[in-house]
Amino acid sequence: MRLTPGLIIGQHHGGGKADQILFRGFDSDHGTDFAVFVDGIPVNMVSHAHGQGYADLHWLIPETIEKVEIYKGSYFAHLGDFATSGAMNIITKKRDKDSTLTVTGGSYDTQRYVGILAPPEGTLFKPYIAGEIYHNDGVFKNPNNYIRYNILSKFNLFSTANSNLNFLGTFFKTGWNASGEVPAREVREKIIGRFGSNDPSEGGKSERQNLSFIYNYADANQSFTAQTWGSWYKLQLWSNFSLFLNDEVNGDGIEQNDKRFLVGNNVNYRRNYSLWGLPMETFVGFQSRFDHIRVGLFNQNNRRRFETESDNLVRQTSLGWFAQQEIKLTDWLRTQLGVRVDNFWYNVAQLGDPDTVTNPISGNGSASIANPKLNFIFTPFTDNNVAKATNLFLNFGGGYHSNDARVFVQDKDKKIPRYWSGEMGARSRFFDRLDATFSYWRSYLTSELVFVGDEGTFEPSGASRRHGIESEFRYDILPWLSHDLDLSYTWANFVNGDKVPLAPRFLAFTGLTARHDSGVQARLQMRYIGRRYGIEDGSILTPTSTVFDLFLKYVWQRYEFFVQFQNLANTKWRSAEHVFESRTASEVVAGLPGQVGAHFTPGDPFTAKAGITIHIW
Repeated sequence: MRLTPGLIIGQHHGGGKADQILFRGFDSDHGTDFAVFVDGIPVNMVSHAHGQGYADLHWLIPETIEKVEIYKGSYFAHLGDFATSGAMNIITKKRDKDSTLTVTGGSYDTQRYVGILAPPEGTLFKPYIAGEIYHNDGVFKNPNNYIRYNILSKFNLFSTANSNLNFLGTFFKTGWNASGEVPAREVREKIIGRFGSNDPSEGGKSERQNLSFIYNYADANQSFTAQTWGSWYKLQLWSNFSLFLNDEVNGDGIEQNDKRFLVGNNVNYRRNYSLWGLPMETFVGFQSRFDHIRVGLFNQNNRRRFETESDNLVRQTSLGWFAQQEIKLTDWLRTQLGVRVDNFWYNVAQLGDPDTVTNPISGNGSASIANPKLNFIFTPFTDNNVAKATNLFLNFGGGYHSNDARVFVQDKDKKIPRYWSGEMGARSRFFDRLDATFSYWRSYLTSELVFVGDEGTFEPSGASRRHGIESEFRYDILPWLSHDLDLSYTWANFVNGDKVPLAPRFLAFTGLTARHDSGVQARLQMRYIGRRYGIEDGSILTPTSTVFDLFLKYVWQRYEFFVQFQNLANTKWRSAEHVFESRTASEVVAGLPGQVGAHFTPGDPFTAKAGITIHIW
């Protein structure tokens, strides 16, 4: 994800929690406005204990990734919930060229072991199996003791000249300690260090298992895909955001608990043909999902519960239908017209005695939403010595992010927040060396999701508007050396004029990549996050961050030797940041009230890792 154009991620809970996502003017936290899929399996969690759209990708082994598809905006008919700012579909490899073993070690007791089994072609069921063990203590005074176990397996159950049936299974389990977000005022006053903690009992445990069967058929004119998937998921998260604001004795520690199974289907059909002499493509599909969730919020001290805030059984079903028609009207104009219809059914039951629950919730409801999609792709210029493959594009579409079922059943309007966006831009390749893309976009969201410190989650807020400019450049300096640069600037405000808290404004990502025939490979990269408004009135601004990383690799026969240096300049930066009210232990003793201010997780200082990959056969 760190190499995805325009996407910047951060971690703020010991390494084990889902990454924070910054993309197209959204601080999507853990995925509230950015949809993520792996081989068609949705990663985002609806009605999640920690936040709507929570997307934890730690169950993915990076070495197994074949490619990453990025979608910007809400213009794609096959993408539904959470695909407002955009979406990402990660496609894993069907097999590798050989089996490998990788061992990595580094700063702060980092250890990583990866094994990949890829037998030769012709092996029964074409197995592809990968496993990972990862450990890291982090730089914090309270060691993370972060441990992660992963297994991915893929099998081809049958295959013909035009069709195949494949199986995917994954296993993931992790546990960690965390130091929480420290109040910036404590760090300024040197009461606590950047890598200290007010509540060392923070941390979490999580696991997820996935199963998927996917059937594919394709010939010269059409393709058909049918997938059935299922997942088992569990998260237990201990946090303390506001410290002693509400409870001077026990503190404001909370436990967010999520246990669920979820199942779904994806079916789509695509056909290319000519009608009235015009080339056309029809793309239609259906998607379903059912979540059975036990979700709760509890007050705790040192990971021991003493009060129940909420405890619910949520049953949530969603169905989605889409259709897209592409017509090539002329040699220089291609149009895509699409529509998507989504239906939701919610049922929320209160568990236990309502009299012992601080915030009992129950109810049911349903809602539907339809969104049009319209794209124009112009190619008015013929290729020449200066520019080739020049496209002008104009996009418009509606999208949405669903709200938590517990919020929805209490909402008298029972509506799904709609998102409108439009975009215009151009892309071209100059002098057979430089790929460039420029775009300007605008959007309107009927309900923003805003962080609530006391509960460590997000709640619906007012409508907002955004607009921004983006550019992407890829320059081939030499056959073995390239440069890339991604720039974006966004303006984000509520319709009443207030700032959207933590919405990214200026983002930059650039790097030099070398892949020489001698076996030497290297990448030097820089990511920059400009100042953001931390609160609606704009009175608090987050600091900027500029971080350089260097990756070196040498390939020799069956061996790959690699070294990674992160944060080369040892910059003091903030990996994640929120603004809310808290009260520290020293402020309780002094009789001071709570204070609204910035709270942050520091980014890692200079770290080094080194390792070796052995190609076994």
